[in-house]
Amino acid sequence: MMRKFFIFILALLTMNALILAQDYSAQDKTYSIPKANGQIKVDGNLDEKSWSQALKINLDVEVMPAENVEAPVKTECFLIFDENHIYVGFKAYDPNPQKIRAYLSDRDEMYNHDNVGVFLDTFNDNNRGFAFFSNPLGIQGDEIMSRGGSQEDQSWDAIWNSAGNITDFGYVVEMAIPFRSLQFQPSEEKQVWGFTPVRNYPRSRRHQTAPFPLDRNNMQCILCQLPDLKGFQNATPGRNIELDPTITGMRTDQREDFPEGKMKKESSRVDLGVTGQWGLTNNLTL
Repeated sequence: MMRKFFIFILALLTMNALILAQDYSAQDKTYSIPKANGQIKVDGNLDEKSWSQALKINLDVEVMPAENVEAPVKTECFLIFDENHIYVGFKAYDPNPQKIRAYLSDRDEMYNHDNVGVFLDTFNDNNRGFAFFSNPLGIQGDEIMSRGGSQEDQSWDAIWNSAGNITDFGYVVEMAIPFRSLQFQPSEEKQVWGFTPVRNYPRSRRHQTAPFPLDRNNMQCILCQLPDLKGFQNATPGRNIELDPTITGMRTDQREDFPEGKMKKESSRVDLGVTGQWGLTNNLTL
């Protein structure tokens, strides 16, 4: 009996060692993203023919809170692009779909829900990147990552499209991210970006899964650990001008006879404003 116990422990240690060793070198991998042959409608279904030609990646490693073990649920990610967008699709399987946490909420307020997302290091400099997330209802979250991914700025809001559907096997999410909402160096040749898809699966604890193990000794530079995604030839980043007009009104009333008197207008004020954004270069936005 004791001998069987030691054999069992040795098998577990060997399996963990294989998982850990399988891919701390994920950043040395290069995937190729194909170009779509037809139009894609973002409706959360992934039923267009182009999705059958997409790059498919399985998120089969739990990186948080457990350290690089087999993922508790199955997740498939699909990536493809056309002249104007990168498309990201997810099939998130769930043994108990009724336990999926998904609510209509404000932007960037869905990170405690079930959600899937993708990191894009478009300059492939291991320093800054973009992150796009969606919950199963298509509610968006986005942010800019800096200092290797150790700092996150959720005040950044990009213009992109997402949709999601809860199904009998889990849920599906579909994203269309315009190149004009990103910054990168344009090229007629194939570009190389750092990337990874992720899934957050909150149940008794919040599991985060990815396609490859993460080195816990290098969490200050997550972007350094990403594999490469090759493609996007002839893609053009945005230098668009964005103008957001605003109007704010304020009125102050006071009771003539406190506390029972009627309210009487004391003052009012209207402020007009405009917020502008202009992409001066591929690297600089004013």
